[in-house]
Amino acid sequence: MITLAGFFAALVVYTLLTTMAVYSMRTYGIGEGLAGFAASSIMIGSITGRLLTGAWENRIGRRRLAILVTLLQIVFCFFYLVPMGLGAFIALRILHGITSGSIQNITASAVIDFIPPARRAEGINVNSLCFVAAIALGPSLGLLIINEWSYTVHYTICIGYAALAAVFILFVRFVPLKPFEAQQAQPRGKAGLWNVFEKSALPLAFMIVLLSICYNTIMTFLETYTLQIGIAWAASVFFIVYSVGVVVSRPLSGRLMDRRGENSIMVPSIIIYIATFVALGLAGVVTGMVVIVLLIVAAVTAAFGFGVILPSGQAVAVKYSETDAISRSISTYYSFFDIGMAVGAFIMGTVASMVGFSNMFFAAILFVLASFIIYWQFHGRRHRAVK
Repeated sequence: MITLAGFFAALVVYTLLTTMAVYSMRTYGIGEGLAGFAASSIMIGSITGRLLTGAWENRIGRRRLAILVTLLQIVFCFFYLVPMGLGAFIALRILHGITSGSIQNITASAVIDFIPPARRAEGINVNSLCFVAAIALGPSLGLLIINEWSYTVHYTICIGYAALAAVFILFVRFVPLKPFEAQQAQPRGKAGLWNVFEKSALPLAFMIVLLSICYNTIMTFLETYTLQIGIAWAASVFFIVYSVGVVVSRPLSGRLMDRRGENSIMVPSIIIYIATFVALGLAGVVTGMVVIVLLIVAAVTAAFGFGVILPSGQAVAVKYSETDAISRSISTYYSFFDIGMAVGAFIMGTVASMVGFSNMFFAAILFVLASFIIYWQFHGRRHRAVK
């Protein structure tokens, strides 16, 4: 139930994310840069929601907070149907992000209570399958709905997704917070970075922020890129293949990581993710059926690359956290994921404006290589194999 609640809550976010830039340009007559900010401003709220969830849980309890934020998400989805100015629209996106970030943090933290420690990586991988599936399915669903129907239908369907998340939350039996879990939400000592983020999770967080910048590049620009090379329909095919690949790869990678340790998964997955951007970059310089093959290769390698890295990185962050810091570790990890998703379009869009889309995807390889260096330097080389 908790996994399904997280899935539908995330589906609202990522179904809207790929369509809000175009909506903003059409509705408010603004340029690509401001439209991109209007679309990605939900991630600003998401970061805030994740960071505040621990304190909120301590004040009103995990179950009450989960019900409250899922109901608020329904309310905010209704407001998308109301005509408003650009400032109010961006404010709505940020407020919506606060609820979505809180929901994702609650579900990711609470599910760990039901997973045996010996199978933690596998359990986290299976649970986060729904989150990554929402990231994969959301863009293609959003594009399909607005192309076949309208934004009004789009928003109405998102209200339905949000309502389903609230219904599933009602059936979850949350484990009450233990005293040490409640205590971790309290400020400790002077205000500072380590009181906001969990120190032990930062190496994985720095890795995922670079990788999510690259994935946001795909989410934001793939449709425009495929339109430019004359096969606009291929963008939806990419996300469908990616979704199938994630479903196949996720359970297998979790079991392998539990048995052989994280390096057996993280290192190959990062290398495979490089192939995604090699294929996408080459798709802009070849012709014929080769383009289709390259896009399918890119989708499959993205699934076995980023689709595996995202939940596996969370499992690693949790594995090396103190028991009373698990919730904060998850918050730290996914806050950095949100940061990458928020700034990715702006950074890589600037690159694309200077060198074109094909070279932009080649440039993304540098971010992936940098993430590998961070992972290996601060975690991988110190990895202790599971006995």
